[in-house]
Amino acid sequence: MKIVLISVENTLVCFGVRMISAVLRQAGFNVKILFVPKEFNHLETEEELEKISDWILEETPDLLGVSLMSSHWRRVIGMHTAIRSACRCPIIWGGIHPTISPDECLEYADMVCIGEGEKPMLELVKAISEDKDFQSIPGIWVKRTDGSIIMNSPAPREDNLSSLPFPDHEDSAHRIFHGGRIQTIDDGIWRCYIPGFMDTHYVMSSRGCPHNCTYCCNSALRTITHGPYLRRRSPEHFIGEMTEIKAKYPNLKGFVFMDDSFFYGDRTWFESFCSLYLNNIDLPFFCWANPIAVTKEKIDMLVPAGLVGVHVGLESGSARVSNDIYQRKVTQDQFYKCMNILHENRRQIVDIRVDVITDNPYETEEEVADTVSVLSYLKKPFFVGIVSLIFYPKTMLEQCAIRDGLVGEGNDKLYNEEFFRYRPTLLNRLMRSVPKTPGPIIRFLLARRHSKWGRILFSLFYWGYFIGIRRSILRARRFFTLMYLRHMEHRMNPRNVVTTRVSLIDF
Repeated sequence: MKIVLISVENTLVCFGVRMISAVLRQAGFNVKILFVPKEFNHLETEEELEKISDWILEETPDLLGVSLMSSHWRRVIGMHTAIRSACRCPIIWGGIHPTISPDECLEYADMVCIGEGEKPMLELVKAISEDKDFQSIPGIWVKRTDGSIIMNSPAPREDNLSSLPFPDHEDSAHRIFHGGRIQTIDDGIWRCYIPGFMDTHYVMSSRGCPHNCTYCCNSALRTITHGPYLRRRSPEHFIGEMTEIKAKYPNLKGFVFMDDSFFYGDRTWFESFCSLYLNNIDLPFFCWANPIAVTKEKIDMLVPAGLVGVHVGLESGSARVSNDIYQRKVTQDQFYKCMNILHENRRQIVDIRVDVITDNPYETEEEVADTVSVLSYLKKPFFVGIVSLIFYPKTMLEQCAIRDGLVGEGNDKLYNEEFFRYRPTLLNRLMRSVPKTPGPIIRFLLARRHSKWGRILFSLFYWGYFIGIRRSILRARRFFTLMYLRHMEHRMNPRNVVTTRVSLIDF
């Protein structure tokens, strides 16, 4: 039996399809992944859709699987329509959006996989290959020929992640739509679709999140089925995957841990992980953190092992928004304590990034100004990642927004807006300027933002210095630094390569 899986993410990270592929290939099935990476809402042309459909027709799959998130909706609809006209094999959709909006997806797909897909997909493929009935598999919803839907109960979560195979990293066996055609993934193409420009590979040690933030898909996903929500692989299993990746990619410079919050766990896990990582991997790594989980003890263990970057979620500097709207329960004192711990190790942790959510209709202008003010007191250097609030389906915050009339039941807005494109307001631009500007200047402009002369001063500062002079200097610096790295990085320690490239990041 032959299975084709399609990923439409804008990168080659793609944890979902790689795990499904690994489980199916371990069971002896013929699986091929087609990566179709594009940015948000960049729809495929008719010519591109025809090439994708023709390739799938040539592959003659017995089952076609598509992985998608809510932001992929418009692209997947166009792709599905084109593929369906050329191929009559069953099509199943999986991922976050089909999990939380299965009815909507079954208007198009023949089946959807709800929740974690390893076991349901394996059962489905086995049933199809053996010509057995597959309409009662837990975790699979099936659309009958008369249009009615069989809504099977969700499968329980996998509580032992270390029992699963490593994600499928055999990219030479898969294909990518790149440069206007479908081709094999070589090292040059792989580098084009790994986020950033530091030759890092993305991995995860855990699933789930200890928090229940109202804007996050976790607030919807944790209600889908039963079983522990936050789970973690053993250090040995996690290191085993990275050892395999390191052998496949000899030019690899580091890893990014995509756990929702890497710092959660007991001392024993971290001690074992750090020892194994240093002895077997010994490459710089980055991770995400909730401020309340960052401790000096863990930092003291992780820095010698290779920690060079931490992304910290602030989201809002307003206590009301953080507590009442987002339900994050992170105080300013906890946030500043976390940032101070990171800055005590600033020579090793070169990438300290603070994530912030803006364009929130529940947030007042003064509360946005509170966020700018909180950022202005942080020790530099650091980066700030700003995203625009999107009400994602079935999240607690979307339900509030529907109740309050901010979005309709259909919530089409989420399919047409990109969260990285925040509104060009004075406060958002001032927020963006914080990491590259002395705090007193930020607070001076913040206090005078309502006056005519304050707005004039801000415009001169932002467009003249921040966008004009500073960016020109950065472009020149980036050009010469990258030119230097092209000739010299093969002689450099991976940590020095990564830290040099981090210095070129700009938002």
